[in-house]
Amino acid sequence: MLDAVGARAEFVHLRMLTEKPFGAPLGEVGVQEQVRTLVQWFAVEMAQGERQSPMSLSAFLRLLLICALRVYQPEPAEKGVEQTNILRRFRHLVELHYREHWHVARYADELGVDYDRLHRTCKREVGRSPGELVHERLTAEAKARLENTGSLLKEIAADLGFPDATRFSHFFKRRTDLAPGAYRAIISRVDGEDRVELRRSFSDWP
Repeated sequence: MLDAVGARAEFVHLRMLTEKPFGAPLGEVGVQEQVRTLVQWFAVEMAQGERQSPMSLSAFLRLLLICALRVYQPEPAEKGVEQTNILRRFRHLVELHYREHWHVARYADELGVDYDRLHRTCKREVGRSPGELVHERLTAEAKARLENTGSLLKEIAADLGFPDATRFSHFFKRRTDLAPGAYRAIISRVDGEDRVELRRSFSDWP
């Protein structure tokens, strides 16, 4: 899911879509055929065993999610639209600025709402505070870089806005109970359910 949704700011809508179960009507025949084909391709790739390509799986899943986003029709709810809009704008700002380590108060100022309202909205909509969401996004990006790049810890720390590798290591260990180097070592040798469990926290940010 992390690879499928991606880390770009414009993918914030995909992230929000995958936060909880949803229904998306496939009314048009063309859309139905497109989704059917993508699901079949995904299933075929899943059956490849050792030849299975995670890159192909994430590509098919991303295309499926984009199809779903285009036809998704959220249920209107009292005050829900406004709250969802605040949350979406907040998540978009986080995508743009989480490497700059903004305080939650600054996000609230940029959104034109007070801190308490932003906090209530996040807790009501996704069950977590604004600060938790920012930290989860930063942790998800740190995990992705540790897994998918050979960058030195000091390089990853600098890219993610930490003053040095030590601060980055302390942050990462608080969030995962593992030092960055230990996480990288484990993720490089585990497979299957163990790997899924280590990566699971992305579902918290969606």
